[in-house]
Amino acid sequence: MIRRRQAALYTELGIEMPDNENSVDYYTLLDLEKISLKLYGADFAAWVKKEFSANELLFRIDDETGIVLLPGRGVGTQHPSGRASPANLNEFEYAAIGRSLREMADEYHAAFLKKRKDK
Repeated sequence: MIRRRQAALYTELGIEMPDNENSVDYYTLLDLEKISLKLYGADFAAWVKKEFSANELLFRIDDETGIVLLPGRGVGTQHPSGRASPANLNEFEYAAIGRSLREMADEYHAAFLKKRKDK
């Protein structure tokens, strides 16, 4: 059940679900820098890390989905990130988180490309 919920999130996000055979999957860490790297490469990921606050992802997900994620810094990252527990929400809600994150990454990527073009 937990893996299906995670799969719904990552399917909507458009990246492969992390596979860690030692993970109990109680939390899924959504690190915007790592997501950005997988979606658009290292230059964009570095830009995201520099330009965006750690809580921006949390507020965006809450505003768009009504779902409150915990800060990623609770598990050691200061990057823009959040963590969700697949034990607490249903597949539909995790799909909504994935869609929201993908839209956020796509918007940030458009801003990144515009900034590079304007230089």
